[in-house]
Amino acid sequence: MWETYVCGLCVAAIVAVVLLRQTFGGNVPVACAALAAMVLVVLLFGRKVIREADPVTGPVHTATAAFVAVVIGLWLVAIVAAAPAVAAIPALYPLIFATLPLTAALTLTFLITLAPLALAILTHGPAWPSLPAVVAATLVGAVAAPIIGTTIMSTLRQRQQLTQTVAELADSRAEAARLSRRAGVAAERERLAREIHDTLAQGFTSIVALAQAVQAESDTDPAAAARHVELIRTTARDNLAEARTMVTQLTPAALQEGSLAAALRRQCDTLAAETGIAVEVGIGDDLPQLGMATDVVLLRSAQEAMTNVRRHSGASALAVQLRPVAGSVQLCVADNGIGLHPDHVDGFGLRGMRARLAQIGGTLSVSTPEGGGVRIVVAVPAGPTP
Repeated sequence: MWETYVCGLCVAAIVAVVLLRQTFGGNVPVACAALAAMVLVVLLFGRKVIREADPVTGPVHTATAAFVAVVIGLWLVAIVAAAPAVAAIPALYPLIFATLPLTAALTLTFLITLAPLALAILTHGPAWPSLPAVVAATLVGAVAAPIIGTTIMSTLRQRQQLTQTVAELADSRAEAARLSRRAGVAAERERLAREIHDTLAQGFTSIVALAQAVQAESDTDPAAAARHVELIRTTARDNLAEARTMVTQLTPAALQEGSLAAALRRQCDTLAAETGIAVEVGIGDDLPQLGMATDVVLLRSAQEAMTNVRRHSGASALAVQLRPVAGSVQLCVADNGIGLHPDHVDGFGLRGMRARLAQIGGTLSVSTPEGGGVRIVVAVPAGPTP
């Protein structure tokens, strides 16, 4: 746009020099050549110089000063050769303001605006009849130059601010993306840790316990040892199925094979077979449809509670209940073991249960009833969770 503006004014000045040659005379070829050279210099070097210049904050480079000096020098040659070349003076304003600091640009444009008047007085004297017209044109230039300059400088400042804002926005987006990736990795790592803890780790724990039982029973009770070997095989198969499922979609294999109630009964049967604990299961007949996400949380919570019973409780009996209660579904796991230590602190398993439940709006409570043992109550919303 500025190239079109500057070159258009120079061409208009050439036309004025040619059309007014009879009135003002002068060396028309020299004036036209100087104006044409201005057009050539602007087209060849103007865009590069203006892009590299920083009139708002930066210093004036040698190339910038040389460019401005050459353009002004060619214009001075043109007006000395032919007075109508003064029409190209507005073409100088944007070039100066776009390349020089504001103070220097205002000073230089003011001197340029006065140049035609000074030349007219030196050439024709104060009594020249056309002098009032030159004075009027000079006043117009003196008013127009600061306005054009201020507009250009405001545009440059806005461009710099926009560039800085865009850069800051890009940095902020990059930082947000980096933090989001880090948070995503941490969340995925925590989720996988919970999955492994609730499935594979518990299965391997059962295998270890059963292997120790087989070692003790191999000589004294071969039938029990064989039964425990079969349980080891079954648990290993279940662990393998869980591992494959985790790799594909992280949906518990137990839930793929049937309902939550059926999966919960199988978990209770496995615990009873492995430990000899008497497990009583009570599952309501009117359970609402919860959705896979909630089913997974309930199943994992039951698995974690049973693992704690196996490892820490020393219980001989366990009651597991799943039933609807006042707009929610409640899972209750209660044993008759040794209860909680007074200084009890939640371990990884319970923390994982709380984190899972928090994701679906569920709650967890752990208590020690008066009769002893531990009672874990998990409550989840009755509405389906995607």
